[in-house]
Amino acid sequence: MTASGDSLLSGLATFLSFGLTVYMWLVIIRAVISWVNPHPRNPIVQFLARVTDPVLDQVRRILPWRFGGIDFSPILLILVIIFLNDFVVFSLKGLARGMPASGVLPIFIISLVRLIQGLLFALMIIVIARAVISWISPDPYNPIVRFVYGVTEPFLYPLRRLLPLIVGGFDLSPLILLVLIYLANSLLDSVMAMVSRGF
Repeated sequence: MTASGDSLLSGLATFLSFGLTVYMWLVIIRAVISWVNPHPRNPIVQFLARVTDPVLDQVRRILPWRFGGIDFSPILLILVIIFLNDFVVFSLKGLARGMPASGVLPIFIISLVRLIQGLLFALMIIVIARAVISWISPDPYNPIVRFVYGVTEPFLYPLRRLLPLIVGGFDLSPLILLVLIYLANSLLDSVMAMVSRGF
């Protein structure tokens, strides 16, 4: 590829990274302010709705994920943006430096593994948070409590059905889930190392 082509790819990668980062923050702000029931005619609220709602509506149609009455479409969209920012931008920068087209596949796999590991880390933190708040009899209508239980219950409920995980009045399913997350993360580390070595 010519130097001008390399420069074009590099510039495109920088532009996409900037655009995706800005859009991700718009989605985050839109999700956060929706928790406080803002006035719908506020110009900032209207701007954020015009920019983000069309994409969020598509995400809701493709993956209608709601746990505990909580809409997870902003989180799913943010994850997609993070993946695209990782995969597309690194691929373009690699191609600009003379990387062969076959190098795109390892970047895709590594980007996907990083995304999954990020999800596992977030799930681990939320599981720990659930274990801690379960000791203090939280208000079940609190939005944070609903979020924590909404995220973790789909993972903990099958474990409780498969194994007798209540010992001495304590529910051990969060501990088992944390162990499984650790094992999954170790497996993904092995996949990353294998891909980095060129399979």
